[in-house]
Amino acid sequence: MSTEYTLAFDLSSYEALDDFALLADQKYNLGDRGDWFNHFRGGLYGLYARVLGVQINYHAVHSWALPVPFMNSIQRAEYHLSSILFNMDSAIECMVFALNALGYIKCSTQFLDVTNEQKLKKTSPQNILGKPSQKRWWYGLKGYDTYFPSLKSYWKENRKLIGTIADQHDVSKHRSAIFEGGRARNDPPPGFFEKLGMKGDKVRQSFVSPWEEIILTPQPKTPWRQRPPKDYKNIDKLENIAERFCTFINMCGVKALEDAKSYIKLNSYELKH
Repeated sequence: MSTEYTLAFDLSSYEALDDFALLADQKYNLGDRGDWFNHFRGGLYGLYARVLGVQINYHAVHSWALPVPFMNSIQRAEYHLSSILFNMDSAIECMVFALNALGYIKCSTQFLDVTNEQKLKKTSPQNILGKPSQKRWWYGLKGYDTYFPSLKSYWKENRKLIGTIADQHDVSKHRSAIFEGGRARNDPPPGFFEKLGMKGDKVRQSFVSPWEEIILTPQPKTPWRQRPPKDYKNIDKLENIAERFCTFINMCGVKALEDAKSYIKLNSYELKH
């Protein structure tokens, strides 16, 4: 993480995957059965927008620029935190939606049917990671083992991160605030507090200072009295989650592209006009 609180997303692999999908969509390759390409690109563009949402809100919650309308630092933290977690969770889901469409045109029986509304409602990270069921563990859609094996393996390595993002987003959306506390920045630009008439007033300054570190509520779905105490070092911080998410998104693009080129064979790799 830089001192400017920017996240180094690299979406070039997704752009290359889009080029590959466009090739696959041609009639001399896999064709456009079920308008799958529209679903693929819609998911991909959704991912792009959600990543942008993460970047904007992440920078804003750490920035000395005052928000409009005015919010105190705690309101500001919760507003941006809930927006960041929404965009993270949604980016992951959009990725699954796009990959499902690409997989569908290669092998419709191993992915969700993009022409079936009820099937598309089942699009979720569980398609890749699997989930427990009443009788046994469901290992997810078979297509990810067949056509995106390295991507699936990488997802399994990051199961905890994906789960943390999903839980924090779910709680912020349906239940309560997820801001637990943190540490404010103490490096204001010259004249910042003077312009606000707060020179020397540490109390008032604390209400407008942005954040250096933000702590997320531990075990947010567990009732308050049932949450065991945790060491500070073991509590999730936004900054750590954001850096890991950035790496996760970047690497997923690389692995999805590698898998697609390795396991989804085309008749021609040149776009014909």
